[in-house]
Amino acid sequence: MSAQQKVFDCDDLRKYILEFYPLRCKSCHKVMNRKFVDSHLHFYRDKNWTSTENKFCRGFCNWCCIYVFEHSY
Repeated sequence: MSAQQKVFDCDDLRKYILEFYPLRCKSCHKVMNRKFVDSHLHFYRDKNWTSTENKFCRGFCNWCCIYVFEHSY
C-alpha cells in the first residue's frame, strides 16, 4: 500500500486535507464560503451571502439557488 492510499483511507485525514481545497458552486463555478449565513432575506448586493453555500441545495451558492434556479425558502 502506498503512502497516498494510507492517508486517503483515513476519513479524518481526508476531511482535513480537503478543507484546504476551495469549494466551488456546481453551476457558476464561483468559490464558495464553507460557513452558512442563516437568513431568509435575499441580500442581492452582499458578497458574503451570494458566495455562501445554500443549506438546502448543497453544492450550489445562494445566488444560483435563488436567482438562477428560482427556489424559495
